[in-house]
Amino acid sequence: MGLVRALLPLSRAAARIGPGPGRRLLGALLTHCVSPYWVLLRPPPSRRRQAWAEEAVAVYRALAGAEGARPRDRDLLARSLVQHAYTLVLVGRCEEAYSTLDAASDVPGARWPAGQRALQLHLRAQAQFGLARLDDALGSARECVAAYRSLVPARRDRSLGALPGALRTYALVLAALRRREESVAVYEECVALLRSMSLRELSHAFLVRVRALCELTSGLVVLGRYEQALSVGREARDAADPMMLRAVPEIVRPLRVVLFADLARCLRVTGDLPAARTTAAEAVAEARTLAGRDPAAGEPLLVMALDRLGDQLDEPEHRPAELTVRREAADLSAALASERPDVYDPLLAVCLDRLAGCHTDAGDQRGAVRAGERAVAAYRRAADLDPRAHEPQLARVLADLSRSRLHDGDPEGAIGAAREAVALTRRLAETDRPVDHALTARRLRVLGRALRDGGDHGAAVACYTESESILVDASAGSEAGPYALSLAAARLGLALTLDAEAHARLADGRADDAVAALRSLLALTRRTDQPDVHARCVTSFAGARAEYPGTVVPAWSRATGQDFPTFVYRLSETVSGDRPPGGN
Repeated sequence: MGLVRALLPLSRAAARIGPGPGRRLLGALLTHCVSPYWVLLRPPPSRRRQAWAEEAVAVYRALAGAEGARPRDRDLLARSLVQHAYTLVLVGRCEEAYSTLDAASDVPGARWPAGQRALQLHLRAQAQFGLARLDDALGSARECVAAYRSLVPARRDRSLGALPGALRTYALVLAALRRREESVAVYEECVALLRSMSLRELSHAFLVRVRALCELTSGLVVLGRYEQALSVGREARDAADPMMLRAVPEIVRPLRVVLFADLARCLRVTGDLPAARTTAAEAVAEARTLAGRDPAAGEPLLVMALDRLGDQLDEPEHRPAELTVRREAADLSAALASERPDVYDPLLAVCLDRLAGCHTDAGDQRGAVRAGERAVAAYRRAADLDPRAHEPQLARVLADLSRSRLHDGDPEGAIGAAREAVALTRRLAETDRPVDHALTARRLRVLGRALRDGGDHGAAVACYTESESILVDASAGSEAGPYALSLAAARLGLALTLDAEAHARLADGRADDAVAALRSLLALTRRTDQPDVHARCVTSFAGARAEYPGTVVPAWSRATGQDFPTFVYRLSETVSGDRPPGGN
């Protein structure tokens, strides 16, 4: 390769002296430099390959346009344009690559061997994928795979594309279209084909092997197939070894970051927590190295790796370390969002949301409120750009912020955040009710809790009653099924609120209103057999009679015409609790 580069100045001089033979020699040398045959050598930088490809196109264009041009000159011009498109795809200039491929197809009289046609389809699929034209990319990738299945590419084309590479591109497009099962199946076919290759055959597909194994690991993780992901991930780790890292660090190091993060998740799920923490720390170390050399590529991956490390530290004994990691991820994502808010505000919102959760777990409600407020602001900005993607998350973090404010002693702030969460969730439910109606019920419980703690018992009762009604409708009259826990939480919250309302009204001297709350509480016990609701009813009636016998008993008799109920249960402070499950 070095010798070929050294000959380029001489061949350029020969092209000026003897335009025909000299240009053909120069074109051949440039083509060799763009796609070197000796694949174990470190490839030259992408932009240098791009310059050589542009020069080769100019050389062959001059040959094809000269008098007495040979048919092969037009063939070589078409091939050089395809190689130029390849170098453009490498640097992400997909629009130009697509135009260059069209220009290659338009070369008059050019002959297209089957391998060259398959390579053109492969590059077209990659360019369409880079342009987010996923449906077009899917068709091109499928056609490309079919073309490669029917041929063995010539040696000169193997470094640019072959069936394993085409399968990997096809799987990548399927993954982007969220057709995960199909994507993993194609990746598995690709990996099986690579495993069956001899070392000589594999020498042209080392990089495809690393990519396919790493991406298959990610696909298996998404599908929850963690044991398989661990097995494939270990193979990917061996493939992405230090030798490959030295050869193509700009490609292999980002793959290693994502791979280590995926392996950390698998190890945690399968119960090996120390190994999960160690592997997540390796991902962070790789990402730091990448960020130091290429901040644009490395810093987003560093945020992801820090977030994954935070997940592995989510245990009481590691809480200080988790807080440090979460803060770093939030600070770094804030710096990215300040430069590209349209791209990084969603990432910032996620990091701040998780930082708020970490503060909550550590018992720092003030820190949780501060991080939650910043998360809400970031999600508002993201929702302004893409409401469909980010408004559901905005509603969720508003509900979380309400809880944090309530625990921090700010019921008014909690009520405001919860009201907005409920309003936003109602609007979302209008367009996707089968998904969001249970969320509406949950957010109503959050608002009900805030209103109860803020002293507005009537409004809180209305929230819990509506939440119960929504969930009863959703469960079709049965308390079993996916809504059972939510329904139980709504009814317990309603019982607690009616109890609080009854005692508040008795304290204010409004016995008739207190009796109305107690009657609603008794009616609730008749439509559920929840022990905690019945226990709350018992203690509420017993407490009202014990504390206000001279007012509540006559008021009950006036309202119902019956004696005040008596119970065989004794009043016990251990029966009830002020913090019921389910967020009430």
